[in-house]
Amino acid sequence: MSSALKVFEALELICQAQQPISLDQLARSLEVSGPTAYRIVNTLIETNFVKPHGYRQGYSATMKIFGLGAQYAGSFEFRDAARRAFRPVGMRFAETITVAKADGFEAVFIDKIRAGASLVFYCDIGRSLPLHVGAAPRSILAHLGDEEFESYLQTDLLARTTETLTDPDELRAARDRARADGFVLSVDEVDRGVSGIAVPILDPAGQILGAVAIANTSSAWSAADRAARAEAMKAAAAGMAEAMGGGMAKSAIG
Repeated sequence: MSSALKVFEALELICQAQQPISLDQLARSLEVSGPTAYRIVNTLIETNFVKPHGYRQGYSATMKIFGLGAQYAGSFEFRDAARRAFRPVGMRFAETITVAKADGFEAVFIDKIRAGASLVFYCDIGRSLPLHVGAAPRSILAHLGDEEFESYLQTDLLARTTETLTDPDELRAARDRARADGFVLSVDEVDRGVSGIAVPILDPAGQILGAVAIANTSSAWSAADRAARAEAMKAAAAGMAEAMGGGMAKSAIG
């Protein structure tokens, strides 16, 4: 733990420095020996957070740091826009809204908007699911490029419940439905007795950024209830895109 803290402390020092920081400066600031400072900075170099500037010319942060910062800020922008657009939907139906962002081959839940009775289920803030499991993840999966989608189908498609789709052909068919309908319906795929309806959020180039879902107990929704929620969610997704000034393209409206 102490070593890990020193690595983070070193990264913070390097990011704050106005010019490349030398190994001696780093060692003094961290209150460690030269060899220890060298091991710490090499860890940061190997992970591509820091780069050297020639022999004894010091070290500086790479663009990876700035990329992470931009993603972090973007997550807040995405979350706040989703709250404004989808909270009225949650309030209208007195149901929970979840907001997920794509992170590689996973969907990470970055917000949960509760309305009415609190529903306890897996998708709490900070948790993640594989892209084939549940409404929001499958909404993201459906909008991957063809090559990336097929690559995902080559991974271990593990099931959370007996209703989780794990057959590649079924997932291909589900992808076609999601793109045609503009939403994904999940029934008992993540938690037994819980259903969700999710819509995708795309950037102007049509690349998937994330998805927003509404959920309730499976027994609470009739076919008419599902249809009403799907239309409300699609309208909210379109409103989210418009409110962000074209920063995100509208999800498909079927």
